[in-house]
Amino acid sequence: MLIKTINSMLIGWIVLCVPLAADAENLTLSADPSVPEGLLDYIMPRFTLKTRIRFERVDSGGDLRFGADPSESTSAVFDVINGPSIFLITSPESEGQPDVVAFREWLNSEPGRAALSDFQINDESVVIPAAVEVAVAAPVTIIGDVEIGRTLSLSHCSRCHKVDRADKYSGLDNSPSFHAMRSFDDWFVRFSRFYAVSPHKALIIVEGSGISKNPKLISMEPIRLTLEEVNDIVAFVHSLEPLDLGRPIQANP
Repeated sequence: MLIKTINSMLIGWIVLCVPLAADAENLTLSADPSVPEGLLDYIMPRFTLKTRIRFERVDSGGDLRFGADPSESTSAVFDVINGPSIFLITSPESEGQPDVVAFREWLNSEPGRAALSDFQINDESVVIPAAVEVAVAAPVTIIGDVEIGRTLSLSHCSRCHKVDRADKYSGLDNSPSFHAMRSFDDWFVRFSRFYAVSPHKALIIVEGSGISKNPKLISMEPIRLTLEEVNDIVAFVHSLEPLDLGRPIQANP
């Protein structure tokens, strides 16, 4: 119990040191009395450490709320042992925002479910992660312009990523190439919302995305795109031949 307490304190301290995007406006998060006391203090630092996303904690009525009253559009996140099922309920304004989507995905991921399972009170587990529903893959529809996407990718993305395999001097050594990322099973999701995750969200402004930013807080000249241009980049990436990476990539959760 002492070791777990020390680990929790250490994770919380590390999270405080993790630089968050200065331009992000934190959504609020609350928990109803039906949620075991201390649970959010246990899982939230782990989520923030993984994603650099932080929600402002409030006593009640948060943009995101853990509670026992389900809505038609959400599934239970976990079950309290000898208690109710708990849902993540979001306000209409926050539903669909990238940080909320990332939080839902984390809660259903292996690390998120492990964090819920590991939480204990008096050396006893108090919650059980809900069963994960297997999603049916939706068909991918490509609607962008390949050539426009190629031009945009070479102009902006080649600062960090190798876009053209023939160009030996583009990209950074620690950034995967477009051809390598095209081989990922979730490449479509990654490229469709790349502007909403770090480090891209600190320097990219996408008109029409619903994500507002203050350009004055961006330390370098921001990259300005439209949603149509994001679709063009996706179309270009779709046209690339996936790079054969051999064995599946072993990524830390």
